[in-house]
Amino acid sequence: MKSNTFKVKFAILVATQIALLAACSKDPIEPVEISSNELSPNVISCIYTQQIDGVFEICKTHNQEHSTLTTSNGKDKWWPKHSPVSNEILFYQSNRTRDINDYSSASLWMINTSGGLEELIPQGAFGWDKQGQCNWSHDGSSTLMAAVDSAIGTWQVYITDANGENPARITKRNEVDYFDPIFNLDDRTILCSTVPEGEDMVNSNIEIVRIDIISGEEERLTFNKFRDHHPDISPDGNTILFESLVDPDYLSIGKWAIKEMNLSSMAEYVLIEDNNINLFPKYSQSGELIYLTELNIETFQMNAVVYSIVNKQKSYVIQTENITMNPDPI
Repeated sequence: MKSNTFKVKFAILVATQIALLAACSKDPIEPVEISSNELSPNVISCIYTQQIDGVFEICKTHNQEHSTLTTSNGKDKWWPKHSPVSNEILFYQSNRTRDINDYSSASLWMINTSGGLEELIPQGAFGWDKQGQCNWSHDGSSTLMAAVDSAIGTWQVYITDANGENPARITKRNEVDYFDPIFNLDDRTILCSTVPEGEDMVNSNIEIVRIDIISGEEERLTFNKFRDHHPDISPDGNTILFESLVDPDYLSIGKWAIKEMNLSSMAEYVLIEDNNINLFPKYSQSGELIYLTELNIETFQMNAVVYSIVNKQKSYVIQTENITMNPDPI
C-alpha cells in the first residue's frame, strides 16, 4: 500500500514471511488436522485462485468437478468474484513480479457469460496507480473496489457500473486508507476497514465501518484493540464476518482469526481460531458454510478451505499440492 503504516497485503506478507516461521524460536505447535471428508464434496461450490505451473489462474469447483477458467499467458490472475445474478466473474491480472499479486500492475478483467474475457479497467486507468479488492453489488449492476489515485495518494473506495466505467469515489477522508470494500445487502451502504475518525493512525486501530454510498457518512461497527479486515455480510443481514489480528506476535507473522458480529447486539465473538492463519472469510449462500484462505503453519501451504459452522470442521476445496486461495462461493 501507499504508506508503510498501512500495509494490508496479507497474501504477500504471508509469502515473504514463511522463512520467519521456520526460524521462529517459539515451541512447536501441534498441527490442527483438516479433514477432506467432513463435508460432502457436493456442497462445495466456488471459484478460487490456484497456482498452476508457477502461474496463478482462476479455477472452479462445482459438483466434484474441478476446472481451470483462465488460460496461461504469463500473467497472474487472482481475487475472483462471482456475480450474484449471472455467471460473470471479475478477477485481476498482473505481472508475475510478486509471489501472489501486484496492485501496481493490476488490471480488472471479467469472464463473461459465454466464457470470453473482457478487460474492464486497464492498469493506470482513471489516474489510478494501484487497484484491487473488487466486489459486485447484490443486484449485479455495480462494482466496488479500492484504488490509489495519484492525486490523493491513499487507498480510497470507488464504485463503477457493471462494465467498470463511470467511477465515483465514495470515501471522503484523503488522509487515511480504506480497504476491503463490499456492498451491504441493500446496495446503499458499504462495509470496509479503515482507521475511524478521531483515532490515532496506527494499524491496531483499523476497524470495520459502514459507509453511506451517497453521503459518505461513516459509522463505526467494531470497537476492539485488534486490527480488523475483510468484512462479509451474512445472507440474512444479521451478522458480519471479518478477520482479526488476535495475536500480533504469533510466529513473527501474527495470528489472524475469523470473528463474527451480531449487528443487533453488536456483540462480537471468535468463530474460527486454530494454530493456523485464517484470512478472507466469505459466507456461503446458505450462511452455513464459510469459505476462507488458510495458511497451514506446519506445511507453510496456503489452502482454500471451507468451514462448517454446524460441525466446526474445515475441509479442503480441492486436494492439491499447489497453492489455492481466495475462494468465492457460487
